[in-house]
Amino acid sequence: MLGKMIRKELLQLRRDKRMFPILIAAPVLQLLILGYAANFDIADLPAAVCDLDRTAESRGFLNVFFGSGYFVRALDVQGGADLDPALERGRAQIGLVVPRGFGRALGRGEGAKVQVVVNGSDPNSGINGYAFALQAAARYSTAVLVERMAAAGIASIPAVDLRTRIWFNPELKTRHFMVPALSGLILMIISIMLTAMTLVREKETGTIEMLVVTPVKKLSMLAGKLLPYLVIGLVEVGLIALVAVFWFGVPFRGSVGLLVLGSLLFLFNTLGLGLLVSTVSRTQQRAMMVVMFAVMMPFIYLSGFIFPIEAMPKAFQAVSRLIPLTYYLEIVRGLFLKGSGFADLAGALAALAGLGTAVFALSVLRFRKFL
Repeated sequence: MLGKMIRKELLQLRRDKRMFPILIAAPVLQLLILGYAANFDIADLPAAVCDLDRTAESRGFLNVFFGSGYFVRALDVQGGADLDPALERGRAQIGLVVPRGFGRALGRGEGAKVQVVVNGSDPNSGINGYAFALQAAARYSTAVLVERMAAAGIASIPAVDLRTRIWFNPELKTRHFMVPALSGLILMIISIMLTAMTLVREKETGTIEMLVVTPVKKLSMLAGKLLPYLVIGLVEVGLIALVAVFWFGVPFRGSVGLLVLGSLLFLFNTLGLGLLVSTVSRTQQRAMMVVMFAVMMPFIYLSGFIFPIEAMPKAFQAVSRLIPLTYYLEIVRGLFLKGSGFADLAGALAALAGLGTAVFALSVLRFRKFL
């Protein structure tokens, strides 16, 4: 009887010509769009320059500043007061004022000051712009110091040589961090939405009456309706992983078997949530609203997909531990970037298994095989 239920569901999917783009094309298209859009890397920040000194020293400082690759010289202004309109209108994200006497102060061996005005309306750009400006100033100061030491006949000066190694994401590319997470987000959206909408559509069209009068048991009926979506979800995981690796160049250092296991457990959770939504919704419109506001928004905001869980209040951190996406993100990011093994991911896998069992049990208890 279970095999017949699965066959019936597959035939229904095949007849619905609109389902193929949603099941196969939409996840890949979403990953391509979001993979390029979800990028917090900062480069070529437009800068406004007010060089009041106009000496070789000020030009040397500006050459080092813009040679970093983080800034582009968008416009020059005549005075410091002209920076405000440039920042307000979005023509520049950062402003530099090199005061008069900059070169003369350096020539006398004194410290020289440069004013940096940062647009803080976008905290990400503002913080990074400020940090990059400090780096550029430090490079120029070091170059001046080395030049003065050479002129004075000093071969070297004691210094701390900081040797830095960045593991897992050496180039600190946002895309390598975000694209694996996008796979979990897309898989969640597709699996929950389709499961909930499919079961609610059965109620709306009245086709569920045919299932009611059959001798199929509740568990067999649910398994028959959900197993095809479990297989489809695994196919989508494979497609998304291929796009992530071969299109975006995200390294995959872990085990394919662990990715399949983690995805199965995650789908166990999302299909259970879709089933649970269908038990509290009589129409597809209501099901969509419940999925959007009661499931997806908390999952996105509290799972660590965008905001780090460690920065959240303790109460929200506790809530995040009840969200399956939290653990799936830990799994996919660990497999893609770190090459994590089973021992490293055992906690996340166990949490997914426990949450999935609880959600699915609640969904089955609430589901009724009658009108």
